[in-house]
Amino acid sequence: MRRVATSARNKAVLALVLAAAIAAPACAPKKPRTSAEILLTVRMAQVLLRDNRPVDAEKAFRDVLKDEPKNPEINDGLGVSLLMQARYKEALPFLQKAVQLAPQNGSYRNNLGVAQMELGDFAGAESAFRVAEESPNSDDRLSASINWGRLRTRQGRDKEAEEIFSQALARDPQSFAAMLGRAGAREAQGQMEGAAEDYLAAVKLQPSSPEANLRLGLCLVTLKKTDLGRRYLQRAVELDPTGDTGARARMLLESGDKAPS
Repeated sequence: MRRVATSARNKAVLALVLAAAIAAPACAPKKPRTSAEILLTVRMAQVLLRDNRPVDAEKAFRDVLKDEPKNPEINDGLGVSLLMQARYKEALPFLQKAVQLAPQNGSYRNNLGVAQMELGDFAGAESAFRVAEESPNSDDRLSASINWGRLRTRQGRDKEAEEIFSQALARDPQSFAAMLGRAGAREAQGQMEGAAEDYLAAVKLQPSSPEANLRLGLCLVTLKKTDLGRRYLQRAVELDPTGDTGARARMLLESGDKAPS
């Protein structure tokens, strides 16, 4: 999905427009939307996705899909909103439709591949990522590399995953996703020092990531750098006090910071 720069005030205005667009009285006959109205609703739905509000985005995308069922952007947006809710099987047909309508779009291919990977269709996912790797858009190619690395991790092919994540980092050394992915691949191979270096780099890229702080803390504890590891575990708790990541970090702190066998 393309990034749309929108101020807080504009978001509020768009939210009001969207609410009016999708909340017409049930008894009133619905007037056909103009192209401008459809586009506005699609852009607002994309903003909702970036604000991590996939349920609201889903409602908006479903609403405009009635007007333009063959619009690949709307089909992809609805599929992504379902992906973000872990409703992979429901997302699949919409993502397939988007690719069918716009087969050269690398972003759509990446999204389809993610759904296929989550559903265990590794061959289909790899095929989608390979096509996305040929996209003229550099962001699509980077995403394809990262997704490919995740696929190899899912398959237990950790050495290959490490190499693919390294290739992604060669393209963009500031990629948090690629750095975190390579750290995990190195950790899975028992390369704890290298994993710790990558986790630290990931924390520097995104200091507010609970997951990166947790993984770095646990890695340092495993390396017997307990005091330093505690600091990152405590930071994970502070960043995610009520979530699963914070709970895992808290458990490690309360159990004496012992790494699992």
